[in-house]
Amino acid sequence: AQSRLARPIVVPVPNPSEYGARTDLFYRERNGRRFLMDVFTPLETPPGGSPGVIFIHGGPLPESVAAQGKQLGQYQSFGPFVTAGGLAGVVFSHGFSGLDAFQAARGDVEAAVGYVREHARELGIDPDRLCLVHVSAGGAFLAPFLASRPPWLKCVVLYYSLLRPGLMEELGAGTVDEEQQATLDPFPFITPPGATAPALLIAEAGRDAAAINADLRRLRDTAIAAGWRVEYWNHPDGPHGFDVSDPSERSRDILMRTRVFLGEQLRMPSGR
Repeated sequence: AQSRLARPIVVPVPNPSEYGARTDLFYRERNGRRFLMDVFTPLETPPGGSPGVIFIHGGPLPESVAAQGKQLGQYQSFGPFVTAGGLAGVVFSHGFSGLDAFQAARGDVEAAVGYVREHARELGIDPDRLCLVHVSAGGAFLAPFLASRPPWLKCVVLYYSLLRPGLMEELGAGTVDEEQQATLDPFPFITPPGATAPALLIAEAGRDAAAINADLRRLRDTAIAAGWRVEYWNHPDGPHGFDVSDPSERSRDILMRTRVFLGEQLRMPSGR
């Protein structure tokens, strides 16, 4: 049987001959650990670069695995998947290895995004048209981007995301200190005007923990009330990780719609 960590997403992805790949790009060193990323690009790149999609994996993962988070089959298929929509896909490893590592991993995530924007020209990416995809506990790194609302952030996708560190404590995973809970809570930043906010696509796994889904629905309702553009998909029978573990029609529909959504938002006029 295929290893759970090696499973790709449950929709077809392009063959390696159909996209370009730059692998193991060094973007940060921290405490003697080197953090790397891979960039997948369409074979035809416009003069200003392809719009980019940056995937943020979850955890916590053991340090030995966290350092290679980008190598999970989920991300090695996500990156090529978006190239079929004319987008660049970025996957990277970060150091979310335990409940005491949220702030360190936040620094990794922000460094990775900064690297993409700083090196966008050589990577074939448009630095002003980016979307962030937060998967599972990768959702805990959403708050800083909502706080600053950078103009390059055109959209955010949340796949069965844990939106705040405190939720892991509520789920019985352990104790999370107050600083991490306060600084990585996205809800205070879901405010008007919606016109300056990224578009949101949220995918809920119906068989997930009730507390995870309650937070996702709260985010949806708060964002809609604040005038944000929100698209919400519920997968009633979907487990956490449905995009790699549940090859149902609903899983495939959500993945295919996600790629279309990314293209729609990343190709909108920059003045929106």
